[in-house]
Amino acid sequence: MMKKLCDILIIFAAISLVMGIISRLLGYPILFGIEGQAYLQFTHGLLLFAIAIGIRELVISKKEEK
Repeated sequence: MMKKLCDILIIFAAISLVMGIISRLLGYPILFGIEGQAYLQFTHGLLLFAIAIGIRELVISKKEEK
């Protein structure tokens, strides 16, 4: 289940990244009046969360192997 959550977070991060780049290039907010910088910061948060979940899963799998 956590692998699916990581995949979903990465997909949302990619969408957010594209929206942030487009908004920054255009110079104005595109969706819901949110600036490009907010999309890019949201991308950072999603990717960090996905990394944390992935590392947690690795640690749990290593503990189960012992």
